[in-house]
Amino acid sequence: MARITIRPDLTGTAHMVATPPVPKLMDAATGQVATDRESGATLYTVQLLETYSGTAQLIKVTVPEGGVDTSLTTGSIVRPVGLVATPWANLFNGQVQHGVAYRAESLAIAPAGGMTAPAPAAVSAPKAAKS
Repeated sequence: MARITIRPDLTGTAHMVATPPVPKLMDAATGQVATDRESGATLYTVQLLETYSGTAQLIKVTVPEGGVDTSLTTGSIVRPVGLVATPWANLFNGQVQHGVAYRAESLAIAPAGGMTAPAPAAVSAPKAAKS
């Protein structure tokens, strides 16, 4: 099956570190760490909270060593550089499992001032009923 990659439009999105970077495991049973096929760099996974237009989702992004500051902490605001999404599906024990794998060239620390997404519109409180 052909491998399809999608470059998501990040306009109006904001990304916050949900879990700090950890080495990606190729084999959890042996503890073997995954490496990039081309460069040989260690791969890291970082969970990011992605917000857009009042919604949020948790995405797990793979980033090569050198493209991620391993001292990032929960709550750090970052900007994924070169983010691609790859849909996948596997048949396991007669059941189809599917999802989207995310990979970025790097995670840039957002400039001071924080998130780039527009602030949500203010919601006014309902007026009290007259008795």
